[in-house]
Amino acid sequence: MVCGLTSCLGSGAAGGLFSSAVQFFAATQCLVGETWPKDSVLQNGSRYDFIIVGAGTAGSALAARLSEVANFSVLLLEAGGDPPIEAIIPAFRETLKASSVDWNFTSVENNITSQALKRGIEQQPRGKMLGGTGSLNHMVYARGFPSDYHEWASIAGETWNWTNVLKYFMKTEHMTDTNIVNNPELMVYHGRGGAIEVSGTNEVMFSIKKFLQAFEELGFKTVPDMTYPNSIGAGCFSHTIRNGERDSSLRALLNNANSTSLHILKDAFVTKIIIENGTAIGIEAVKDDEKFLFYADREVILSAGTFNTPKLLMPSGVGPSEHLRSLGIDVVADLPVGSNLHDHVMVLAFLVADNGTCVSDEAENSMEAIKYLYDRTGFLAKADNMAAYLPLSSSEPTVPEFALYPTCIPQFSPFRSGCLTLGLNEDLCTELHNLNQEYELVTIAAVLLKPKSRGKVELNSINPFDDPLIYAGTFSEEQDLDHFPRLIKMAWSIADTNYFRSKNARVIKPWVEACSNLTESAWIKCMSRAMVTSAWHSVGTAAMGTVVDGDLKVLGINGLRVVDASVMPKIIRGNTNAPVVMIAEIAADLIKEHYSVSRTGTNLNNMTIGNLTASSMPNISQPNINLADVIENNDMINSSLIEVEITNVELITTTDRLSDIDDTVNVA
Repeated sequence: MVCGLTSCLGSGAAGGLFSSAVQFFAATQCLVGETWPKDSVLQNGSRYDFIIVGAGTAGSALAARLSEVANFSVLLLEAGGDPPIEAIIPAFRETLKASSVDWNFTSVENNITSQALKRGIEQQPRGKMLGGTGSLNHMVYARGFPSDYHEWASIAGETWNWTNVLKYFMKTEHMTDTNIVNNPELMVYHGRGGAIEVSGTNEVMFSIKKFLQAFEELGFKTVPDMTYPNSIGAGCFSHTIRNGERDSSLRALLNNANSTSLHILKDAFVTKIIIENGTAIGIEAVKDDEKFLFYADREVILSAGTFNTPKLLMPSGVGPSEHLRSLGIDVVADLPVGSNLHDHVMVLAFLVADNGTCVSDEAENSMEAIKYLYDRTGFLAKADNMAAYLPLSSSEPTVPEFALYPTCIPQFSPFRSGCLTLGLNEDLCTELHNLNQEYELVTIAAVLLKPKSRGKVELNSINPFDDPLIYAGTFSEEQDLDHFPRLIKMAWSIADTNYFRSKNARVIKPWVEACSNLTESAWIKCMSRAMVTSAWHSVGTAAMGTVVDGDLKVLGINGLRVVDASVMPKIIRGNTNAPVVMIAEIAADLIKEHYSVSRTGTNLNNMTIGNLTASSMPNISQPNINLADVIENNDMINSSLIEVEITNVELITTTDRLSDIDDTVNVA
């Protein structure tokens, strides 16, 4: 018989208090959630200025920014629906992979690499819901480093240089990590007051403290800001978390967009871009088994991601001609869509250790749940990711080429399910699971940040509902593999540091049949080839310089842009979520400027000063307007300026030249 709380404690004051407490916490779980944007009621065949395909990290940010312009009508389509509650609570970030809100993409088996993974394929989790992968990722705030954007600028123009992209990172950012906020040298590179909170924690987990100590012993400098461009080392990342909840571009931007001209359609699977006479004029989509056509008067913008963007371009006739013709698709623009696929390359190293570093038990987990329900604090509210960055050589000490990401797994953890989600094969997962019954496990992800290897994405068929073919191309350039003996040995050396020696830590070399009877360095290379997987940061399949230009317009097609990670010509040194938001912010300004709208949403073509219209103003489409020059000799303008209602436009004035000016500046 199950004993209820009241019968256990009686009906007195204590029983009543504790019974009320249980009811309180039972009720508070209903407060964990979000009011997501509702589906718009749309007419088949309706028209919009802009159609954005994909409400992921980029699409959510871009739609929100374009909706700031009152006379822009925007349609945002998303193949998935609303995120589940696990997408809000930081500690549940792993539970959404391989679920119904994941596209569950995988690479094509090549019989060479990843042969110790299940079916010889790499998992490629991607979010299929509002917020996209930004609703299931680790919320790590990383930007890359200046040299990454110097590369972009050399390919696509100065819009993408470090100085310019930094302004856009800072625009969106609301930095609250006290390790950074209290350091003026670091805050030069960070923003306050932006839409997305970037937070830290003063309660670093015990295991993280021990990893940081270990890296210090190994010669790494501990750094307070993993995005700081002038120094690298080991440290904790900041995360996009606000008040214990995920703070993605969906929650921070799209959910706060307040515009009647923004229309959102969920569970709408876009199957094709309609291109006529070299111009994108709309899209075809399927929702609830019904086919819809929507038309764009200005632009179609793809924000479907590194795998789905090429999967949409190619059936629409934009892609490599040989591949398209092999499927009977008429070629509209012969472009290398789908090529240049690359990702951070990851190989796991393993240690076992005695208990005491990553302790967790059922009672503790229950208390953490109560903490979270009460005030959004505790373990569930955090993401304690850390890393150690390594340069390629001492000649570039502030440019990381490699990273080590340690994780502590408690004894008796449900490791097996996570192991299979990661993609390791049954035998390896069983071996590691059995070890975890006796020891704590330490996994160290050894990651190459700037691989030279390239893969590609192709169509599986002309059926739009078939997954794309993802040829990872991992280690297609042998020199990428050459780095891993050094990197894995560095990961193993954690076992030789003082604390981990006290826990009897030792290296585990998983059994890989093809790698038996080899010397250590040869074994590491063999094991790395067999166990390599994606770090889930794939980029480059509609790259600037080859598929789109520096304004993200598809080459040879009017009215078509791409705004997502696929436009990155080369991967950045770090997690890609924040750079994708930055790309969307720049794209929004490029689009506003193209249509003569200020960077914050004022349509300059509709601006009047007195009786003076925009058409009679010189250089009115420029971001900085020297108002005094515009009105100096214009007698249509009354005296004594200026109750400036154009708060969205930077006005450069000279007060002594405005003494005779009256009335207000009005923006229609």
